[in-house]
Amino acid sequence: MNSYLLDTRYRIVAVLSAEELTQTYLVEDSNLPESQFILKQLRPANNNPQELNILRRLFIGEAETLEKLTHAHNQLQKVATYFEEKEEFYLVQEFIPGNPLTEEILLGIPLEEEQVINLLLELLEILAFIHSYEVIHQDIQPSNIIRRDADNKLVLIDFSSPREIVTTTMGNLEYIPIEQLQGNPQYNSDIYALGIMAIAALQGLTEDELTILIGNKNVLTGEIIWRNNMPQINQELAKIIDKMIRFDYRKRYQSANEVIDDLKQINDAQEAQEEPKQEKQKLQKPWLLLTGIAGFLALGTAAWFFFTPKPVGDAKLLYLQGVEKYDTNDYQGAIKDFTQALEINPKDAKTYNARSDAFYQLKDYQKAQLDASKAIQLNPKDDNAYYDRGFSYYQLGKYKEAIADYSKAIQLKPKNPYTYYGRGLAYVELKDPRKAMVDFNKAIALQPNYSGAYLQRGILRRRLGQTQVAIQDFDTTIEMNPHDAQAFFQRGLTHFANNDRELALKDYNSAIELNPKYIEAYLNRGDIYSELGKNLEATEDFNKALELDPKSSLAYLHRGMHRFSLGNYQGAIADYNEAIKLNPKNGTAYNNRGNAHLESGNKKAAIADYTKAIAVRPNYALAYYNRGLVRVKNGDKKGAIADFQQAAKIFKQRGQTSSYQDAQKEIKNLQK
Repeated sequence: MNSYLLDTRYRIVAVLSAEELTQTYLVEDSNLPESQFILKQLRPANNNPQELNILRRLFIGEAETLEKLTHAHNQLQKVATYFEEKEEFYLVQEFIPGNPLTEEILLGIPLEEEQVINLLLELLEILAFIHSYEVIHQDIQPSNIIRRDADNKLVLIDFSSPREIVTTTMGNLEYIPIEQLQGNPQYNSDIYALGIMAIAALQGLTEDELTILIGNKNVLTGEIIWRNNMPQINQELAKIIDKMIRFDYRKRYQSANEVIDDLKQINDAQEAQEEPKQEKQKLQKPWLLLTGIAGFLALGTAAWFFFTPKPVGDAKLLYLQGVEKYDTNDYQGAIKDFTQALEINPKDAKTYNARSDAFYQLKDYQKAQLDASKAIQLNPKDDNAYYDRGFSYYQLGKYKEAIADYSKAIQLKPKNPYTYYGRGLAYVELKDPRKAMVDFNKAIALQPNYSGAYLQRGILRRRLGQTQVAIQDFDTTIEMNPHDAQAFFQRGLTHFANNDRELALKDYNSAIELNPKYIEAYLNRGDIYSELGKNLEATEDFNKALELDPKSSLAYLHRGMHRFSLGNYQGAIADYNEAIKLNPKNGTAYNNRGNAHLESGNKKAAIADYTKAIAVRPNYALAYYNRGLVRVKNGDKKGAIADFQQAAKIFKQRGQTSSYQDAQKEIKNLQK
C-alpha cells in the first residue's frame, strides 16, 4: 500500500488505469476508516503558466458544476471533492459497490424485449435529468453503468469530455455517433449510445459481434443495418431504436423524454413506475453559468478540454465557441469565430476544416472547397482532408477535380472502400461507366457487406442494359437492408425494363410503403397503372406526387402522358404547359405537347413544339421524326426527308435499330 497521502488524506490502494496524461486510482480516505473512492488525476500537457491558469480556472468551475449535478440525483456517481497538488488536478468520486452492465449484456445471450424496454426507461430518466442541466455525458456504454448492490438500481458513472479529447479515445467507438467523433456532441449523442446498447441486448451480441454489426451500414444514408436477423421483433420497439440511432442527429429523437413517451406506449405497465412528466419539467438550473459542459475525465480518455464563453483572444477557445454555434445551426456565427481563431493561429488545419464544414452547411461550396484546400496545404498527408474536399468539388460539379482528390486519398489510404465508392459516383457523372464499375467492384471487394456499393453498381448495370446482374445487386442490397426504399425502387425500374410489370408494381409498392413521400415511385407506379387501364389508381398516384411537390415538372409530365392516353388532349396540354413553365428546357414536354396539339388538329402548334424540343435537345431523334411526319402531312417533302435523315442518324448512333429502320422506311417512301 502506498504510504504517500494525496491532499493529506487519500492513500492509493490500486491503479485502475494509466494513460499518458491521466491516471485513475482506487483510494481510501485516511480520515474516514474503511472508505474507498475513485480518484482521477490530470497531468497538464505542459507547464506554461498562462495555460495552467486557464486550466485551473476552468477545472474549478466545471468540477463545481459536476459536484452539484451528481449530488442532485441518486443514480449518478457523486463527486466527493476536487483539489490541485503540484500543478496537477484531482477529482475524487464515489466508489460504487456493484457490477458493471457488461455482466448483463454483451455475453452472447439475448434479453427479453420487456427487459430491454425497462433498462432503457431507467437510463433515459437519468439522461433526461442530466440533459436538463445542459450536460452531455458522452461516454454511455455498458462499462460505465453500474448495477448498484445496495438497491439494484443502475448508476451512471464516468462523464466524458465535452468537445475535444487531446489524444485518441481508446476503443468502444461502437457507442459514439459521427457528430461526437467530429467534436460536435449533441444531447441525443447519448441517446444514440443507448440505442446501440439496446440492439446489443436484444440480439445477445458479444463485443466482437457488436463491432461487426456497427460496421454494416447503408453508405447512402449512414444508417446501421440491424433488423435483418430479428423478423419477430416488436415493430414499434424497432422503430423507436431506429430513431434513436439515426446517422443524422437532426433526425434522431431530440430529447430523452420523447423516447420515454414512445416506450411507455408499448409498455403501459412500466408507466406507473416512472417519475411523472410534470415533475421533470419543473427542474431548474439557476446556478448553471456555463453552457454545453460536461468536461470531466473518464476511463479510456487521455485528457479533457473545457469550454468557456469568454475566449479573450485564445484561438482554441474561439474554435470551441465556433463549434458550439455550429451545433446550434448558427453557421454564420460559427464562421465568424473560426475566422477570428485563424487570425490568431493561421496554421491550424483543424479550424480550416471546421469552417469548411460550416460553409458547406450554408451551401457555399466554393468557400468550403477553399478552406478544405488550405487544410490540405497545412497537412498534405491527411487522406480524410482530400476525401472531404472531394465532396465540395462534387457539389460544384467539378467531377474531375473530385476524382483527383479521391485518387490522392486512395494513394494515402488504399484500403478505404468509401473512397473508391465516392470516386465511382464521380465517374458515373463523367459518363465513364467502365471506371465507375471498377471502383464499385473494389469497394465491394474491400467491404463485402457494403450495401450502398451494391446499390450503385446495380443502377449502373441497369443503365448499361445488364438487367439480370443488376437485379442480383438489388437483391443483395435488399437482403442486407430490407428497409432501403431506393433499392426496391431501382429493382422495380429494372423489372419494368424487362417488361415484368407485375414484379415492378410489387417493388414500387414496397418502396412507397417504406417511404410514403417517394415521388418517383408514385410516378412510375402510376405509369404501370395507366398501361394496365387502371385509370383511377394512376390518376391518384400522379395527384399524390403533385401533392408532395406542386413544383414537380416531372409529375406534370407523367400526368400529361396519362391524360393523353385517355384522349384528354386539352388536359394533357395543360399539364405540359405547367411542366414547361417549371422547366423551360424540358424537351420531352415540348415534344409531348406537340403530339397533343397534333391530335387536336393544330399542326402549326405541333411543328412549333417539335422545333422547340429540338432547340433545347439537339439530338432529340424522336422530335425530328415527329416533325417529319407533320411535314409530310403539310406536303413539305424536302423538310420531311431532312428530319427523317437526322432522326435515322441519331437512332443508328444509339443502337435503336427498330426506330432507325422506321425512319429509313419513311425516307424511301418519300423518295419514290
